[in-house]
Parts: sequence; C-alpha cells; structure tokens
Amino acid sequence: MLPATEVKAVVFELDGTLVNTAADVRYAAEEMLADLKLPSLNVEHVSDWLGDGTDKLIHRILSRKIDGSVPDPVFRLGSALFLKAYQRRNHASAALYPGVEACLRQLTRKKVPMVVVTNQATSLANDLLTQLGIRNHFALVLGKDALQEPKPSPDGLLEAALLLHINPDQLVMVGGSVNDVNAARAAGCGAVCVSYGYNYGVDIRYAAPDAVLDSLADFSTYLEDEQPRARKPRARRKTSTQSARERR
Repeated sequence: MLPATEVKAVVFELDGTLVNTAADVRYAAEEMLADLKLPSLNVEHVSDWLGDGTDKLIHRILSRKIDGSVPDPVFRLGSALFLKAYQRRNHASAALYPGVEACLRQLTRKKVPMVVVTNQATSLANDLLTQLGIRNHFALVLGKDALQEPKPSPDGLLEAALLLHINPDQLVMVGGSVNDVNAARAAGCGAVCVSYGYNYGVDIRYAAPDAVLDSLADFSTYLEDEQPRARKPRARRKTSTQSARERR
C-alpha cells in the first residue's frame, strides 16, 4: 500500500462498510416472499447474501442458495415486489456504523476526496447517503448503473481515478468484502477492510487486505501511521576530548 503522503483519495463501499442496511433488506425480502405466497426466510442468511447487487440478492432469496437462480419471469416479479417494498421502507432502519462520522469528518478536514462505489443503484445510494446526512462528504457516488461492470470488477475504482484526475494506485479502497479486495487488487490500489462487513459469513482476513479495522474511526490514524516519518536529527555524542575542552 502507498504511504499516506501518496494517497490522493479514498473510495468507500456503502452497504456493510458505511451503513448497516441489513434490517431494511430483510424487511423487503420478507414482504416480497409474503406477496409471492412463499415461506418466510431464515433472516440470518440475508446479511450473508449481500454485496453483489440487488439482482443477485433476489435470485438468492428466491432460490434459498447463494449461487442459486430462478426463471426470469419469477425473478422479474420478485424484483418489482422487492424494490417496491424496499423503497416504501425508506431506509427506516438504516444506520451508520460507529466511527463512520468521525472518519468522514477527519478526511474532509484534511481535504481528502472521497468516493462511494457500490453495487446498489446510484439513485438509491444517493438517497440513502442524503437521508443519513453524509452525502456532502463525497465528491462522487458511482452505482452499478454508472459502470460497465460492478465489483469485483475494478471499473468503479478506475472510473473514480479518472474523474478525480489521479492514478488508480493513488486510491485506497475501504470495504468489507472479498469483492472490494479483488477490485482493489485489479485496479492496483490499496485495500483496507472493516471486520464487520458483509462477506458471505466469512472472516475478511482470509481475503488478505492490507489492513482490517474494527472501526472506521481508526482509519485516519492508520493512514498517519503509514506515513514515512521524518527522523529527528540525533544529537551527536560528544567525545571525551570535546567535553574536556568545554569544561576549560
């Protein structure tokens, strides 16, 4: 990872990194299943299925499998019902994780540009950030509809670097899943992860990011600790001859 003096901007994942959206997703999932007259889902699974965008999530919920899929007519009906329920929920249970506001304030104070790259739709991401009062911290919000390919493709990171007029290796990706790490590696930038992210129920340390933080409040300190510190010049030890001369 680059020293902090060379990091020019920070890219954040949204769900599971900045904002806990799992409760609203579970609510919409259960309402969709009820409308389709399907059995309720074990809510524990939903958080493990987040991170790859709404389309894959709906396939997973309807099939009850992380790698499952359903016929297109079923998916299209389920998708319409899910999105309607999610939007009606209006982020009622969404909440910033502890330390997020402190992190964003610190980076804003240091004039470090910040970008959100998410597999959510851009409009939904902007609505969520605005409702939680943190949209003003971000120079850009890039959702799946703004990119050719969602994460783990590096497209979002490369697009962010292009729009900010910097090199991709001057970015740091801050996320919570293996998709974020893989996108960062493919783009050639640093990868820092939170320990609480949505990562299919697997410890993010197995993805080998550059660092894992329990709170984003520690992120600014992490960058500072990565800086090459200028060493203070060490006082030269006086020889016995010099000391004797000074006593005369």
